[in-house]
Amino acid sequence: MDDSRMTYVCAACDTTAVVREAWAAWDVATQAWRLEELFDFAFCQQCHRRTRLEARPATG
Repeated sequence: MDDSRMTYVCAACDTTAVVREAWAAWDVATQAWRLEELFDFAFCQQCHRRTRLEARPATG
């Protein structure tokens, strides 16, 4: 088991239902979207507002 696995949670409510803003670019060669840029903005889908993410060890 890999003990270095992490998850991210909302700092306000501890849910893992969080997302971050990012840009994706279409890669013609692979015919898939490629993550190009990841931004600091994080949003909690449970609180329905901007949040600060906290990294936690993944369980399970």
